Amino acid sequence: MKDTSEDNQHEISDLPEEATRRGDDSEQQVITAMERYKNPKSKIFFNRKERILVQEELVTELALGFEHRRKAIGMALETRLHSIREACNHVLVTGKTHLRQQRLEYFAEVLRKVELRMNTLADEFLQDADQRFENLQNYKSEEIRSREKERLEKSVNDFLSTLDLLMEEFTNIINEHVDHSTV
Repeated sequence: MKDTSEDNQHEISDLPEEATRRGDDSEQQVITAMERYKNPKSKIFFNRKERILVQEELVTELALGFEHRRKAIGMALETRLHSIREACNHVLVTGKTHLRQQRLEYFAEVLRKVELRMNTLADEFLQDADQRFENLQNYKSEEIRSREKERLEKSVNDFLSTLDLLMEEFTNIINEHVDHSTV
């Protein structure tokens, strides 16, 4: 099957040439009409009033030919500009999609690594804390056991709260948006 976008592109690029050709045709028709009027034989058949009318019509026809040519070229250029806008928009959307995909994949991968590392740290800390809770029974003094238990419980709460806060801060970094539209 033939690529119609290539055909359309070819046609669009030919528009200024086509407009120029049509303008030249109009101009040639005006020149031919003026030459016929200049012919001494044709002047014999016109009186002064008719000659003035013919001249006015020739000037009007010439002006219309130029106006037609100007409009045709303007339309061709506007069509080409629209085509360029469409191509730029396509490149922009395609580029944005690719960059967003890369960003999502990168942040998902980093988030997974951070989560795994935090889980490893939590496991190590909690195993150590669990061992320390078991060792509480080795203290003879109830006061020492009670104070150490409170300290361990606070330490566990602080550590786990800090991990939660760090993960929240990390996800907030991912959610930050940088606006480069003013660049």
